[in-house]
Amino acid sequence: MESLARPLRALHEDASWFARATEIKLLHVQCDASMRSSALKVLGSMEGHASNRSPYVLLEDAWKTAAPGWKMRAERLAAHWEERRRLTTEVELGKLTEQAAGDTVGAFGACVQRAVNAVPRPLDGLVIVLAPPRVEDPVVFEAELRELVLHRDLRAVRWIVVDVFEAPLEGLREELGARALRAECKRDEGALANDLAALMTSVDPALPGPAKAGAAWPRGVLPPRRKTEPDPTDEQRIEAAIELAAAGVSPVLAGEHGQRLEQYVMAAAIAMKRGDGASAINYQREACRIAFDAQAKREGLLMWMVLAGYELALGHEADAEREYRGVADRAELEGCPLERAQAGLALALMAARRGVHAEAAREYAVAADAALAAGATGLAIECWRLAGHMASEVGLSERAAECWLRAIELAEDAEPSAARSSSAPRAARELAEKLRERGQTAQATALEHQANRLEAGDTRAAREAQV
Repeated sequence: MESLARPLRALHEDASWFARATEIKLLHVQCDASMRSSALKVLGSMEGHASNRSPYVLLEDAWKTAAPGWKMRAERLAAHWEERRRLTTEVELGKLTEQAAGDTVGAFGACVQRAVNAVPRPLDGLVIVLAPPRVEDPVVFEAELRELVLHRDLRAVRWIVVDVFEAPLEGLREELGARALRAECKRDEGALANDLAALMTSVDPALPGPAKAGAAWPRGVLPPRRKTEPDPTDEQRIEAAIELAAAGVSPVLAGEHGQRLEQYVMAAAIAMKRGDGASAINYQREACRIAFDAQAKREGLLMWMVLAGYELALGHEADAEREYRGVADRAELEGCPLERAQAGLALALMAARRGVHAEAAREYAVAADAALAAGATGLAIECWRLAGHMASEVGLSERAAECWLRAIELAEDAEPSAARSSSAPRAARELAEKLRERGQTAQATALEHQANRLEAGDTRAAREAQV
């Protein structure tokens, strides 16, 4: 895939130059979100570069206006350092002293200074890779970064900043001049078109490679196993089935069915990318048929939902709703609650888009029950919250309150981490707002306190576990 390989090769060249040219203080890498992970792997590999003598430390915490995360980065740096000390045998790293308190860039800088002071010879200096997946305020972020990069006590530290085109850093780069290097790592759209054309030729079920070469089997059918290939033993089949079952994949898709399914799914995705909606629908419909014919009911439902998603993306809302309804009905019949919940969410969203809020509230409630049956508590909480919101939109106050309370109760009985990450606190605040409008101030205040507790992971289940 040249569309991905080409920008990664260019980044490798820039990162290699950064490793050699130690006078460069800042390497600023801006990349597509889809390429961020690959870019970080390329940058991380530079620690092993022949010219590099500095330890690399990667810190991926987001930079948010309300919580810049400098204390978290300091803690991660300290934890990384201790792990590196434990694993390093050739060079003994110094131990970091006690961490400074405070969520400030100054406290983080002090931690970095302690780390660079603990780097022994023959190592030299330190490279900090700041890769926030989100930068909410690029101006303030640049100001704080400038404080670090230009700090006189951090002269031995060099910096790599990776962002998804959210932090221009133009002022800092201009101030550094030749000591700053900027790199871009984004998908090459010209090469992407060629990649897709090549993929389409190789995976389009209507154009299989062997058939074009004159083979006798029908279009879209994979060739049989070669006679020289040994058949798998019974033990190998059993082991493969166990591994697939553990991964949640139907064993029947391990052979020809799975290959043909993958072929059609790929062809459908590429057709959508090329704007050929009709072909995409046909290919994806065939993928559904293959999965269901193979008795892979869960995979069949997933393929069906992808088909419905394509219909929706193409503006065929009536067809998409019919497909999602089919998924919901079959998932219920087959005993697949998670897929039932996912299809129900789509139906609820479509009803909300049409302005039929009462129907949307009902669909969300059904999806919530299905999600709970599947053990997806967070999804169930979100469904009940949305059901309450939809009911509130059409003036069904009592029903809205009932739905919000269901969401809150589920969070109270959940693990602290699940409660913190759920939308239950938001449900509590939405209900509190409605109660305050009706003059029920005491109840509203209690719900707001409950929302704060849930956000902190202070749930009823957690308190009962401590007794």
